[in-house]
Amino acid sequence: MGTSSSKDVQGKPVVLIVGGGYAGVFVAKLLDKNGDFNVVIIDRKNYFLHNIGLLRGCAVEGWEARCTVPYTKVLKYGSIVQGEVESIAEDGKSITVHGYDKPIKCDYMVVCTGSSYAFPCKVAEADKKNVAAKYQALRKSVKEAKSVCVVGGGAVGIELSGEIAYHFPDTQVTLVHSGETLLSSTDHSAKFKQAALTSLQSFKNMKVLLGQKVKNESLDKKALQAGATTFIEGHQTLETTKGNKMEADVTFFCIGTKVNNRSFAKTLTIDAQGRLEVNEFLQVKGLERAFSIGDCASIEGKMGYFAKFQAQNVAKNIHAMEKKKKLTPYKKAEPAMILPTGPKGGCSEIKGLVLGNFLTRNIKSADLFCSVYWGELNQKVNKPQEEATE
Repeated sequence: MGTSSSKDVQGKPVVLIVGGGYAGVFVAKLLDKNGDFNVVIIDRKNYFLHNIGLLRGCAVEGWEARCTVPYTKVLKYGSIVQGEVESIAEDGKSITVHGYDKPIKCDYMVVCTGSSYAFPCKVAEADKKNVAAKYQALRKSVKEAKSVCVVGGGAVGIELSGEIAYHFPDTQVTLVHSGETLLSSTDHSAKFKQAALTSLQSFKNMKVLLGQKVKNESLDKKALQAGATTFIEGHQTLETTKGNKMEADVTFFCIGTKVNNRSFAKTLTIDAQGRLEVNEFLQVKGLERAFSIGDCASIEGKMGYFAKFQAQNVAKNIHAMEKKKKLTPYKKAEPAMILPTGPKGGCSEIKGLVLGNFLTRNIKSADLFCSVYWGELNQKVNKPQEEATE
């Protein structure tokens, strides 16, 4: 798949956006807005994946369609290229793409390859048409389950537990987390972590076990580490390190993200986590015209929330470079989290203020920002079907 850039930007500086996730789309739109640049987004998928809202697809029929948005209208002047980026050049001035005879060159590059989190939090299908079948099969398993176990008490584990507990009130849901509190690896306040626990415990069919791990996981460890799967179908009896036993017909493992760095791990400078090292202006270390933002960059936490702020800074700096003006250093955004536990509940922490069910529901829980992102990609929010966008 591919689209051609408008004649209005032919001859303009080419900005290559490597990765069409949250960070990539935000920065591409800002640079494309006035036709000052020939913006090209390259992504292996033919759709934007709104993974922030995707977990509800485990429980609600057809929900995944609301989280897969066509790229067809995101740019006014620029173009979209669907392809697998094999490598980014050491000088940051070109990329090699699978199936292309010649490298794609550019004047500026923004690396936004993001991170991967195994299904069902994210889905790796390149074609939008193949996504629905995966969630249909998973929903069938969850619907038929009498008991579900979720291992991992970070944001994904909490949201997934809440969605299943809400939509399947007759299913026993158990969340097991090694930390003494939920969200134990984050810098969020103790009050917020307690609010997350309280929100989950409001479900009569929910049990939360803290400070312990599941001992007899029957999952292939190599597959788990590679991100090949994060759930096991089939009944099993699980036991924790504190001796608690539970039955589970479906077991989910929500244990973290992996940086998508295959295209640059051998050519650019990365940190211990595999993220691209950047300077205060979000330029890739040692390069002047290559920038990096989002989960793949060593800036701040791996959250879509930060992407818009980072994108604004990079767009401003690329404009400044073209005008030979001074660059603006990036100021880290204040951490925030909006954590739904089903469509009617959850909790949030914004600028140190902890919010409960009512405000969280009105901010995010009901729609999970699906309508927002259809709008961001210039699509009709009320018609999230393929035929409405082709």
